[in-house]
Amino acid sequence: MINRRLLRVKVMQAVYALRQAELANSQIAIDAIEETFQPDLNSMQPQDKRQLEGYRKLASVLFGEAIKTDTPADDEGTPAKVLKAANDGLLFYRMRGKKDRNHLAQMMIGKVQSIYADYLRVLLLLVELGHQAQIDRERQYRDVDEKPFPFDSTLNDNSVVKALANHKPLTNDAIRNAVSWTDDLPFVRKALKEALKEDDTYRAYCQQETHTADEDQALVQYVLRTLIFKHEIIRDFLAEIDLSWSENSEVVRGMAIKTLKSSQHMEGLKLEPLTDDWEEDERFLNTLFNNALNNDAEYEQLLGDQLQNWDVERVAMLDRIILKLAVCELLSFPGIPVKVTINEYIELAKTYSTPKSGKFVNGVLDNLSAKLTNEGKLRKSGRGLLDNK
Repeated sequence: MINRRLLRVKVMQAVYALRQAELANSQIAIDAIEETFQPDLNSMQPQDKRQLEGYRKLASVLFGEAIKTDTPADDEGTPAKVLKAANDGLLFYRMRGKKDRNHLAQMMIGKVQSIYADYLRVLLLLVELGHQAQIDRERQYRDVDEKPFPFDSTLNDNSVVKALANHKPLTNDAIRNAVSWTDDLPFVRKALKEALKEDDTYRAYCQQETHTADEDQALVQYVLRTLIFKHEIIRDFLAEIDLSWSENSEVVRGMAIKTLKSSQHMEGLKLEPLTDDWEEDERFLNTLFNNALNNDAEYEQLLGDQLQNWDVERVAMLDRIILKLAVCELLSFPGIPVKVTINEYIELAKTYSTPKSGKFVNGVLDNLSAKLTNEGKLRKSGRGLLDNK
């Protein structure tokens, strides 16, 4: 089941991607300004290259000021063509920025929802490994150099794998989420050959013809935890399918473990939900993302007051994003305790930014939260009042 830390990571990544897109959009606009003031080689009129270069520099400066203030350039005495070039750049920058923001917001939600597809993919991999193990056992001809392997039983005989294979909700959800191993059977066969059949624990299991329910559970848990999530052949392939696998895998692992264990419950095998309350989690994602962007200038000022000996713009981009998201959470979510917010963003800084970022973020947020509390700007209620003293 997803947790708030993972949601914070997804927002951080979306904001970072947007800032990178903004830098790219700015450069595209500047390139267009430069193109505007290139000498016209087809003109019969003489070209004043020095004047054109001056216009280019002035238009670029006005464009830079315009995107900082988000207001059109309107400098009295500036040639009309220079103002037009600068404001055309601003218009392009705004339009592309709005499009990128909407796109990244949708991607952020989609990336969270895709974790459920990863979970289904892992469960189906157990089923397909079992199916390929059965095919392998039934082969009549084997390579001369193939190592002997015991086939008294296979993963396909495992009661938990059978329960997964016969579980209609898993089949239906896999279809709805377009999850299948059909196009990747060469990989599944390779995983069986090089991961499972080379493993002593799996080999020992296959040497026995019958197994208890506990033995079946122990084996399938071992395959999941040790081989699917740790063996480089399988782990690397899953990471190719989902570029966020390294951060999503822990949640997927927890959900899959619970599902396998549920096969021994009285109610039988049960799929795990991605979240207890998707509407609440989606609201958290959107509020944190949108408030952080909408109030960027305010948060920049708050942080600037805390960094008296620092230029905020010289702080690493990722550290600035982490700090602004933390400030946004402090001010926008009265139900989240101050210490929880600070600790969460310290961990994000440690994991995703520089080695010194954790201490830096800790110091800034401690001082800022104390200041906001003293000024009466930090209002907490309900659970948000816990651990704030």
